[in-house]
Formats: sequence, structure tokens, C-alpha cells
Amino acid sequence: MIDIDMRLLRSFVSVATERNFSRAAERLGCSQATVSLRIKSLEDILGRRLFNRSYHLVELSAAGKELLPHAQIILDHHDALFDKMRSGRVAGSVSLGIAEDYGEPFLSRLMRVIDSSFPGIELNVTCAMSVRLQKLLESRKLDLAIVTLPNQRDRSTLLSRPKLVWVSSGDYVVDRKKPWPMAFYSEGCAFRAAAEAALKREGHAYREVLTTGSGEAIKSAVSSGTAITVMAEGIVPYGFSVLQKEVGLPELPESCIQLVEREDGLSKAAQQVKVSIMKLLGVSADHSAAHWV
Repeated sequence: MIDIDMRLLRSFVSVATERNFSRAAERLGCSQATVSLRIKSLEDILGRRLFNRSYHLVELSAAGKELLPHAQIILDHHDALFDKMRSGRVAGSVSLGIAEDYGEPFLSRLMRVIDSSFPGIELNVTCAMSVRLQKLLESRKLDLAIVTLPNQRDRSTLLSRPKLVWVSSGDYVVDRKKPWPMAFYSEGCAFRAAAEAALKREGHAYREVLTTGSGEAIKSAVSSGTAITVMAEGIVPYGFSVLQKEVGLPELPESCIQLVEREDGLSKAAQQVKVSIMKLLGVSADHSAAHWV
């Protein structure tokens, strides 16, 4: 029987999430060479290639897609058991906000871990646009929030800096004679603001075929093949395609996914939820500490 080092699985999940070796290394607080070596070791143990690599793109192979949910479950149970044995009885109510574009499938994993490892913690979750969550934090109606904003805020821990990308369905047909058909979140969305700025800067004609506060509505419009949208690289749903620069769309900037805390500090229960979030996302505590503003 071969035992798999948790560091190999954690590196695999981080690369699968980021779709980029250097950003995965940042999350884990190690070098890119170390992450590459861990992935190769895991592929050698399993006898399967886990990623299809090109100069610009890192995508899961068929074997990688099969492994990912199982690797996440193993890591979740490993970390939950470790936390449970060390935590003692942590109790209290914690209000957490998660941006619409980041809630799935991470939220189900987090709720399962908190429920099984910390039964004394009552986790209350609000899903909304990042700008709305920021206001709820400022009014002390949330303890923590995972948000995507252009820049890092005070009292925040950097989780990731993914590049924004244009996303379509696999069967979307580019027609440069017509304005680009866009599905956007409502005003105040950082993704929308970045996309509009890039389109206007380069003089691209576009029209909004959908404006909504619902991530599911945007995914439905895109999957129909009649609209494109903007997402963070690494959380693009499988089955969707990243449009490459050759189609003529302008380059987009990086975004900033961060865990923001309320200004007056966290309870022990909220601190434990924060630790659980960072572990589930594969963010090194030492690495993230360097990104406090």
C-alpha cells in the first residue's frame, strides 16, 4: 500500500484551482519548482498525467478532473480532524459573506467542515456582490467576507490574484461584425468595471444582453452561446471556454480575491472559521501574513 503525502494533494488542488503553477506556489508559500516537483511525484505515484500544460494555459486532464473532488474531500477530512483534535470547544455565531462568483463549490466544503469539526460554531452565510458585502462588513453585520475587489483592503488576507479572462460557451461563434454580447453583474461589480474600462479604452463596441445580480443567470446566458462574460481565471466552470487574445478582445487586469475582517476584531469562533477557510483554499498562514495591509 502506498501512502500519499498530503503536500502532494494540496499542491495538486492549488494548481487545479489557480490553473497556474506560480500562483499556486504563492498560495502554498513555497517555490514554483517545489510545486512542479510535487505534481510530478503525484503523477508518478498514480501513473497518470494530471494536467495538460501549454505556454499560456494549465488545464486538468481527464485523470485530473477525476481526482480533484476526491483530493478535496481527503484534504477536508484531514484538516478537519487535525483542527478538531487541537481546537477544544470553540463556540459562537459567525457571520460570513461570500461573493456570488466564489461561492460554489467552496461554500459546501466549508459548511461541511465547520459542521463536523466545530459543532459549537453557528455559521451564517450571506452570498452577494462584493461591494454589498464590503458595506455589510463596515456596518458590522458580517465578521468575515470573501470578496473580489480591484485592490486589497485594510484588515484583509490575500487569497489569490487571478487574472480576469473573457469566458464563453464551447460553441460560441465570434462575429466581429456585431457588438460583443456581454452578460454582466450590476453596477458596482469589479469585474464589470474592469471589462467596461478595457472595452472603452480600445474602442470595442458591445451591448449588454444581460444585467443581473445572479451568478447563475450569467452562467445560463453564457452557456446558451449567446453571450460572453468576465470571470477570474481559476474559477471558470468546466464546460466553459476562456477566449484567447486572438479573437480580438482587450487584455484584462488581475483581480484581488481577499478575506476581509470586521474592523473591531474577531471572536475565537470567527478566528477558527478564518483558519478553516485558509486551509480549504490551500493558503499558507505564513504567506498570507505578508499580505496584510
